[in-house]
Amino acid sequence: MEHLDHEFATTWPLFDLDPRTRTLLAYTKKLTETPAAVADSDFDALRAGGWDEDGIYQATVLISFFNFSGRLEAASGLPMDSAELGEQLAKSL
Repeated sequence: MEHLDHEFATTWPLFDLDPRTRTLLAYTKKLTETPAAVADSDFDALRAGGWDEDGIYQATVLISFFNFSGRLEAASGLPMDSAELGEQLAKSL
């Protein structure tokens, strides 16, 4: 998938994505940017998009973990990940 790069985090709404993926990314954006605004309707949308309770829980845990680690890194003064670092990691795997 040619669109999977660092910019995809902000440009995903422009791509032709399946409803299940689109629903998850919308939830991810909301949980990341405005976590206090997450409501039952968001979980209803995930269920309607094909996510079950276990998938919703696992996604929430993973999204929350990455938000936590990113904020901890920022507060600790660690450098942010760069596109070059991601590319180096991908090549090493």
